[in-house]
Amino acid sequence: MTGHQELQQLAKKFPSALIQQNPNGFGDYVKHSVVCEKLLAVIGPFTWEIVREITDADGTLSGCIGRLTCEIDGRTVSVDGAGDVERTEILSNNGTRLKHAESDALKRAAARLGCGTHLWSGVQYRLDRALAQKADDDA
Repeated sequence: MTGHQELQQLAKKFPSALIQQNPNGFGDYVKHSVVCEKLLAVIGPFTWEIVREITDADGTLSGCIGRLTCEIDGRTVSVDGAGDVERTEILSNNGTRLKHAESDALKRAAARLGCGTHLWSGVQYRLDRALAQKADDDA
């Protein structure tokens, strides 16, 4: 792909069939696996790393910072995302908590690349249209 085609693909909204309502009331979401599939389909392999684990004073893991590195439209980019653990009291150990925080962090990092950003923006989302307009203007 040339120009900003990969970025445009990442910015496309997820189909409504893949979007779920958060039972905790914090908005709509898509599963971690759905985000990974879209990243792989659009940009191919990527690097994901946990940069920092966040723990409470008692040692309970409550979040993490992750870094997503990939090539988009010929440019290598790295973006960080913070993830937390909702309801740490129901998760049995720090390993399980890290999986939850990591999933959240990856989705937030991907959103910084346009992937799933519409889930946070809601009705104000316009990135997909702005990128399409830019492509038309550049043509």
